[in-house]
Amino acid sequence: MVATRLLQRRSLPITVGFLATLQALPLLAASPASRVTLSGQQGQYTASVMVPVSAPKAWAVLTNYESMAGVMPDIQQARVVSRSGRNLELAQTYKAPYTFGLSIKARLQVQETPPSKMSYALISGDRIKQLQGSWTITPVKGGVLVKHQIQVVPQIPGFLLGTYYNLTETNLRQSMQILAQQMVKG
Repeated sequence: MVATRLLQRRSLPITVGFLATLQALPLLAASPASRVTLSGQQGQYTASVMVPVSAPKAWAVLTNYESMAGVMPDIQQARVVSRSGRNLELAQTYKAPYTFGLSIKARLQVQETPPSKMSYALISGDRIKQLQGSWTITPVKGGVLVKHQIQVVPQIPGFLLGTYYNLTETNLRQSMQILAQQMVKG
């Protein structure tokens, strides 16, 4: 088996990336209506997907933060720490191939503008230098276009950056596909 040979060669970063790609194959073969597009590189990305639902339905799923733990491929835990109107503080724990098996905790400041935009920025986090981004939901013919813009700078040794970014790209594609499926389910 190819995976066994890779493990025997002790090429862990390549093996992890290969296995993550294998895991993503069923998701990437999903219907064209929910095909994820991803652009960008080295921690600055824009991912988008067309979802055949209304903006309020998409918004309800996107902002149900705590329900995403265990559903998204990298979110182990999510908890709204505090909320004041359209601003909230969100605590999340991530664990995925891009975290190299480590549980990474982060606190985010989130600003919501229902039902079309949500922005977030890192307050504090383990092994994260910078994390910020936004989500937008734009009504289009047949549903909504859901777009996620993210900028992330990890605090890891330089020799791991290439592997980290490759694994992050795979995770973004998977996450957008799962989010679209959750929106359709409602």
